[in-house]
Amino acid sequence: MVDEGKALEIALAHTGVKAADATVTRSRLDYEDGRQVYKIEWYANGAKYDYEIVVATGEIVNSSYEAKTVVGTGNSATVSEAAAQQTALALVSGGSEKDIYEWKLDYNDGRPEYEGKIIYGGTEYEFTIDATTGSVTEWDTEAVHN
Repeated sequence: MVDEGKALEIALAHTGVKAADATVTRSRLDYEDGRQVYKIEWYANGAKYDYEIVVATGEIVNSSYEAKTVVGTGNSATVSEAAAQQTALALVSGGSEKDIYEWKLDYNDGRPEYEGKIIYGGTEYEFTIDATTGSVTEWDTEAVHN
């Protein structure tokens, strides 16, 4: 059995990326083909890495690498994840961190952005925040039907 930390170590060792150089954007436990796996996504050295590691054995069952084209100087996230979350939550009266259901750092045309979803008070809010300026670039609301 491997824990989440060990799964990340296995994935990083496979790519030769140092932990200090990796920005982990997703790490979660999931099921694939009837077995538990850790799905881990990170960015390092201008590339995006996706890995799936089997919990029972530590085996890498899926991996991908995608070079990201980074142009200009606005290519690194200068706004912290916590600050961006607070920006989004400020637009949802009464919402808190526990209402954030999805959150990830991604790149769009070489620019870093945070994408997320908040569900609060019967409404689903989907948003995108520029990770260099902290401004909300997309905002969508939809009523949640139970």
